[in-house]
Amino acid sequence: MEYLSKYTIPFKGLKDGLHEFEFKVDRKFFAYFQEDDVYQAEADVKVSFNKKTLVTTLEFKLKGSLKVACDRCLEDLEIKVEGENSLHLKFGEEHEELADDVIVLAESENEINVAQYIYELFELSLPLSFVHPDDEDGNSTCNEIMIQKLNDLSVNEEEKIDPRWNELRKLIDNN
Repeated sequence: MEYLSKYTIPFKGLKDGLHEFEFKVDRKFFAYFQEDDVYQAEADVKVSFNKKTLVTTLEFKLKGSLKVACDRCLEDLEIKVEGENSLHLKFGEEHEELADDVIVLAESENEINVAQYIYELFELSLPLSFVHPDDEDGNSTCNEIMIQKLNDLSVNEEEKIDPRWNELRKLIDNN
């Protein structure tokens, strides 16, 4: 956990106003959060720390890339990852999380570690599937040989349908 201490923002000595912090995340960072399949990623994170008397706001801006296997053809793929999020800090008697973006820190605390919030922002910024983008003409840029093998091995749903179901579908379509 000593490695993650560099993602700590000491705020007690800061004056009210806007403060900027920059962090870098890489494979070593993700190894602390993932047991298997650690991301091969690099990203820069800028944190704008706006300290005020009642509520302090942290604005996270993440920009980086992730190297991963394509879900369709298994070729290497580099995905650009970008995301923004905010976190609001209040001070109270004890540490608690009021909502996803609101945290109450104990009055005795003088720093906050943002590593977990950076990891969550990275995760939320990922696309649902990792697939090569289509070219200008709308054609897949995946490995053609692999796509052809997938097409050859895929089962055609039209061939599997029992013909009796077609007659029943006609009844449904008429209503």
